[in-house]
Amino acid sequence: MLNISPVETPHRTKEEYVYETLRKAIMRCELKPGEKLVMDNLSEALGVSPIPIRGALQRLQAEGLAEIVPHTGAIVSEISLESITEIFALLEALENVAFEAVAATANQADIAELEGLIEQMEAAVAANDPYTWYDLNDQFHLTIARLTGMKLLHRFTSRALDSRNRLRYFLFGSFVGPRMAQAHAEHKQMITLLKQKDSETLRTLVGQHNRAARDAYLVLIETQTNHQNI
Repeated sequence: MLNISPVETPHRTKEEYVYETLRKAIMRCELKPGEKLVMDNLSEALGVSPIPIRGALQRLQAEGLAEIVPHTGAIVSEISLESITEIFALLEALENVAFEAVAATANQADIAELEGLIEQMEAAVAANDPYTWYDLNDQFHLTIARLTGMKLLHRFTSRALDSRNRLRYFLFGSFVGPRMAQAHAEHKQMITLLKQKDSETLRTLVGQHNRAARDAYLVLIETQTNHQNI
């Protein structure tokens, strides 16, 4: 029996239903990296014919979440050290563009919106609530992307954050890890630099922020891999 929870939302095509259900399961590692996606099993679990499943799998392959091997079938894409480095390099590049744009154009209402998120994150840190903090962390970075007015940048940032969240579920379930307090302090510093319109220092901080997160994930996945090989 496949470990997936069907998405319950009306008024969608069967392919959209299959796509969203499988995507959610892959992102939350209900379907684990390397797991085979057998057509008959998917059809039974989701109650649909193979046709919408094939379309959904092609979309997932385009996102890098599944791999379709001719004459063999499909599998959930693996998570590797290389993929971790790629995700955070992409996030750093996207956020450099976003913060530079927002530093030049942010008004008082924009800053107030970001400060409101920071206050909620502060409360989550004080309560040692990593679950809430991580959701707010995503909102913070997506808000920066949205404030640029660049729709493609916002979309790419959302996809990159999705991939990062898959790492989170793979490595430690819903727990954010030991970097929560430090990452939060860096977010507060980002707001200060936005107010000062200090794009150069922001670029340095964004690089440090993403590379520190990358290194923390690399240590975790290397530790997990070494443990599995013992």
